[in-house]
Amino acid sequence: MSDQAAAASGTTPRQRADALLAKMTAAEKEALVRCDFPAVAHLGIPALAMVDASAGLRGEKGVTAFPVPVAQAASFDEDLASRIGRAIGAEGRAKGYNNLLGPTVDLTRTWHFGRQAEAMGEDPLLAGRLGAALTVGMQSRNVTATVKHFAAYTQETNRFFTDTKVSDRALHEIYQAPFRRVIAAAPATSVMLAYPKINGTFATEHPALFNDVKNRIGLQGYTVPDFWAGADQIAAARAGMDLAGLGPGAVKIPAGALTGGAIPSSRLDDAARRILVTMFANGLFDHPVPAPAADASTPEHRSLAHEAAIASTVLLHNRSAALPLPAALTSLAVIGPAGTDAFPGVSGSTYVDPGTWTTPLQAIRARAGGSVKVTHAQGTKGDVPLTTIPSSALRTANETAGLTGTYFAGADATGTVLTTRTDATVDFTTTPVDGLPGVWSAKWTGTLTPTVTGLHRFSLLPAGTATLKINGTTVVSGTRQMRRFFLGPYDYPLHGTAELTAGRPVPVELTYTNATAEPGTCGLTLGWQPDSLIPAAVAAARTADAAVVFVNRVAGEAMDHERLELPGDQNRLVSAVAAVNPRTIVVLNTDGPVATPWLDDVEAVIQAWYGGRAMGTALAAVLFGDADPSGRLPVTFPADAGQGPGTTPATYPGTNGAVSYDEGIAIGYRYYDAKGQQPRFPFGHGLSYTTFTHGSLEATYDRTAKHLTLSVTVTNTGRRQGTDVVQVYATLPATADAEPRRLVAFHKITLPPAASQRITLTIPAQDLTVWKAGTWTLVPGSYTLATARSSRDLTAQRTVTIG
Repeated sequence: MSDQAAAASGTTPRQRADALLAKMTAAEKEALVRCDFPAVAHLGIPALAMVDASAGLRGEKGVTAFPVPVAQAASFDEDLASRIGRAIGAEGRAKGYNNLLGPTVDLTRTWHFGRQAEAMGEDPLLAGRLGAALTVGMQSRNVTATVKHFAAYTQETNRFFTDTKVSDRALHEIYQAPFRRVIAAAPATSVMLAYPKINGTFATEHPALFNDVKNRIGLQGYTVPDFWAGADQIAAARAGMDLAGLGPGAVKIPAGALTGGAIPSSRLDDAARRILVTMFANGLFDHPVPAPAADASTPEHRSLAHEAAIASTVLLHNRSAALPLPAALTSLAVIGPAGTDAFPGVSGSTYVDPGTWTTPLQAIRARAGGSVKVTHAQGTKGDVPLTTIPSSALRTANETAGLTGTYFAGADATGTVLTTRTDATVDFTTTPVDGLPGVWSAKWTGTLTPTVTGLHRFSLLPAGTATLKINGTTVVSGTRQMRRFFLGPYDYPLHGTAELTAGRPVPVELTYTNATAEPGTCGLTLGWQPDSLIPAAVAAARTADAAVVFVNRVAGEAMDHERLELPGDQNRLVSAVAAVNPRTIVVLNTDGPVATPWLDDVEAVIQAWYGGRAMGTALAAVLFGDADPSGRLPVTFPADAGQGPGTTPATYPGTNGAVSYDEGIAIGYRYYDAKGQQPRFPFGHGLSYTTFTHGSLEATYDRTAKHLTLSVTVTNTGRRQGTDVVQVYATLPATADAEPRRLVAFHKITLPPAASQRITLTIPAQDLTVWKAGTWTLVPGSYTLATARSSRDLTAQRTVTIG
């Protein structure tokens, strides 16, 4: 509850809500649930003004773009998360909002997940603790947070209709667990229900899910659907949905429907009460939002963004202490999308306009000063659509410029031909031929004649599914529901490469269907880049003391990743640069794991995520050693696409409208441990510029307080200040039938050289329980507690008996 609200009224939020509820008519209660705020304004009830707010305020200018949520999770820092929450909350109020849609505590189940940047990693403890800190921080500024998306929302493919088949145990132990921690810390928050079905019933209409979040977990605030969720909002209200939609534009329930017997009056009272309790508890009545400010960002918030970007930067690999860059460095080649083409964020509800920001290239040049010659070679265009292939490069079978397009009814480019014509290019965003049915397909054939010899890049930008074959070989293939998500500036292209010879025509076959696009939409652009930028980058790298290669990958809402590889020619670029420069450093500006076939050929690898407005300055600080890279991986990086859950069609993206979570509770590092798979980089991994030891370890169980206490001495054994993240994993008794180990505690600590500090961590017994037969059970037996640097790098352990 808000202390200020209690002081002002002398009563609790529940009492204030009940008093107001007693004055309301049924029609007024319904109006509140339907987001008809003008109809209840005479009662003093404030209108909910909502804004997406996972990494800052989406859709606004004059705000601070913080690192994306997965980067926030990489910080392993609850205090930092709390301060980010307070900053976002303050900026939300300053811009006239009192309901911030965030944080997002969804878990990453597979590397495919296109929204993993918007979520907080694969571990429920990490996501829950940081999500709780963010929520409490936001709500301390007299706004309501909306925690997303309850529960088991892990993919974008078929996200509106997929039936998620998940065990009751996995649902409670894994997917609901982050929400449990958030609600324990902030019971009067609000919770957004997810899009998909859970075991046959849409989450928005699932009575058992509402029972879980409200009665088992203890939510005192209200529930709300996502914007497009649920065709039947009355059924949702009957099941337990409180606020009918994200604002009046999302509400489909007609006035009078809820007071006419569609739902019991007690259900309507409960929904209205929960909305009012949330408003009173978070100060919305007592602290009306001000008129929107033009600029809500502050120097303190921008400094916090820089701190957060450093705290989330993960040093994955650092052979021969290649980083930090040596003081003797005289020349540096910066290669790749490091300027305004660097991605500070992602598309979707997490996109935040960075405003005027310092790009990585600008920051590196500024930090290098006059003593280091910094050159830039583009090397690659990164993950962007390429220029449309012109008709001059294309020929039909009868030597007409362009390609022969054949159009079909149905989704598989076979059967009855509707029309055949010559298309000069393939570049459309609306139906290219009159009279096509709602679902249609096409095939374009002909030849392409290159004008240069060497590596050619090709891109497809579809709304639907497309495949490009050159000389009989598939070069690009995949699906995009949208060409881009309308929230944010980034397109969703597909990429491939081919070696071609100038003047030698090669057969081209391009197929497409709009069956997998957003309903009623279509689109496809066939693009290319005939002149490789890699040779110029190699020339720049060859003459430099070191080379920093930036690579990237677009991510966002309404898309998943179909391949683990970096898009386009980026792997080729890294390998080519590494072949001529022994001190090659790679910066991964991605939302999560990618394949790293060149790992043994480069000296260092940094995971930068999408670092917001301060991504450039933070990277410069880390590269030159002004700051220790203190992030740790909140997701496991697989060695190849065959590792981790979701490697069969049934388990991702699903078959016959359903996706099976066969792995149960074993997601993330739990899966790798259970299956004996060796990841490329394990969960929790991250290097420092110094070294640490974890010394003597003590662990005891307090039966009265029902918690474990673990103490360990951490020593900085290096020659410079640095940051360590002490992780604690527990192995439960065999009779618990649990994962091999689970994260139960973490602590971030910064120490000067040669310093030691004893830290003590408290582990509630609840964090050692398992979900069995519909209840939480603490299984008696021996529990092994291990300190660690990652899920695979254990440093010390003790066994405690709980009986």
